[in-house]
Amino acid sequence: MELKIKANTLQVKNFLKGITRKQLSATQKSLNRVSNMAVLMITKRTQSGSLPDGGKMLPYAKSTKKAREDRGRQTGFVDLTDTGKMFRSLDFKQRGTTNTLFFSNKEREKIAAQHDFFGVGKRKTVRPFFSIGNSEEEKLKNEFAKFYFSAVGL
Repeated sequence: MELKIKANTLQVKNFLKGITRKQLSATQKSLNRVSNMAVLMITKRTQSGSLPDGGKMLPYAKSTKKAREDRGRQTGFVDLTDTGKMFRSLDFKQRGTTNTLFFSNKEREKIAAQHDFFGVGKRKTVRPFFSIGNSEEEKLKNEFAKFYFSAVGL
């Protein structure tokens, strides 16, 4: 058996250079895409009353339920949405090859921190919503890889 391989080394070299040039741009575009997806995932999940890794949030206190009913808000489940300003201020910023999710409004950031870390109300009820669940993380990784390899041209 005889095997002959014909390769144009110049063509291969130029192809590899092209991939290298596209990597940074593809990485940044892919990060922006999955960061936007993460913002939407957190918002949608929280507003449906679910926690990052499944389960439901602790219910509202009786006084909170009454106050929400008086203002015409739903009380069937905890959605952490009163005016919607907190989730509208959820955004991301890019620095090099790193993206960070944050709340652009400092007042809304404090409210989010109270719900997520410190607790609200007399009982200091903590409802951790500002994170990515395991199943969400897999979706984001797959979307990043798909978009990245498409942008690089592989």
